[in-house]
Amino acid sequence: MAVVYALEPDLGVDDYVAVLAETIMRNKRPLANRQRIARMLAGAEPIVTARENGEILGLARCISDGAWVCYCAELAVKESAQGRGIGRGLLAKCYEIIGPGQSLILMSEPSATGFYEGAGMERHPDAFFHMRSDRS
Repeated sequence: MAVVYALEPDLGVDDYVAVLAETIMRNKRPLANRQRIARMLAGAEPIVTARENGEILGLARCISDGAWVCYCAELAVKESAQGRGIGRGLLAKCYEIIGPGQSLILMSEPSATGFYEGAGMERHPDAFFHMRSDRS
């Protein structure tokens, strides 16, 4: 069956954790803190998913102002589903949803920079980051 990409504003904590737990981000997100994950999901829009036969394979959790910029906090595909074009499909669905008036920005895991460059995203060296002190 085909992978279905969809806007999923009510993505549940279990599905989010199921994807992130099977990625290189597993130790960089508070997956054991269900309340914090629920708040992360509640504050995100748009959330795009990739599913096959109902099983979640990947997601893009974004934060947008609806007019100028959309920040993709996570673009994640289960390791078992990587190499099938799902990441590119998630990006394409995000572009479709946010439209031509918004830029999509993200911070890449170092090992994934080649993917984003291959997907046509432009690298910007002048990004800045202040790490949160509460990582729970």
